[in-house]
Amino acid sequence: MEDNIEYCPYCNVSLQGEPIPKELRKHYGNAAYGSRKIGISSLEEDRVTKWECPDCHQQWDRN
Repeated sequence: MEDNIEYCPYCNVSLQGEPIPKELRKHYGNAAYGSRKIGISSLEEDRVTKWECPDCHQQWDRN
């Protein structure tokens, strides 16, 4: 299984989280690792519109 490792566009830290136990991966689209990104929701929309780095706290658009 191949996972895409993401990096913060500001501080370049890896955003790959902890391994997901094999028995729970089916609930996460069969991903092998979680994500450290923090999802930011807007009050106007019922969805994540931005991401935030847990290390440098910079935000960037989801798209």
